[in-house]
Amino acid sequence: MGLKRFVETWTSSHYPPERVHLADMQTLERTMGVRLPTDYREAVLQTGLPRPTISLLNSIVDQDLPLRDVGDFYSPAEMLEQTSGWREAGMPSHLIAFAADSAGNMFCFDAERLRDGSADRDSVWFFDHDFGTVDHVAPSFDNWIMHFCDVRPSPEDGSESVR
Repeated sequence: MGLKRFVETWTSSHYPPERVHLADMQTLERTMGVRLPTDYREAVLQTGLPRPTISLLNSIVDQDLPLRDVGDFYSPAEMLEQTSGWREAGMPSHLIAFAADSAGNMFCFDAERLRDGSADRDSVWFFDHDFGTVDHVAPSFDNWIMHFCDVRPSPEDGSESVR
C-alpha cells in the first residue's frame, strides 16, 4: 500500500502516524455530503495520518523534481476546519482539503465529482492560495501518494527517515 510505504520513507519513528477513527471520517462525510474516495479511506483508516519530515521537501528540491511537496495531512476535524477557512479565503467551494504543502497550499478532493460519481471522481486537485488556481495533480489518492514514494531520499539530508 502506498501510504504505508510513504510512512516508511518520509516520516520519523519519533512521530508515528496519527490514528483516524471510522466514526470521525463518517461524521466528516455526512457533514460534507460526500463519500471520500475508497483508496483514501482505506489507506488512512489502516495506516493513519503521516507527519512527514523535512526530508521529503529537501529531496524534491535537491533533485529539482517537478513535484509539490506534502507537509501535513489533515484529520477529519482538520479537514472541516481547513476547508471552511480556505473557502472563506477564496478556495473554490467544491474543494475539500485533505493535506497541505509546506507553503500552505491545499491538496483536495472535488466534492461535486464525488457526489455525481463522475469518471474522475477520485482525482486529487491542488489549490494554490497565492494565485487562486486549481490544478489536477493525480487520478487518485494512491497514484498521488506513489509519486512521493518514488522520490529518492537525498543522501546529504541529515533528517531522520525510517528507511
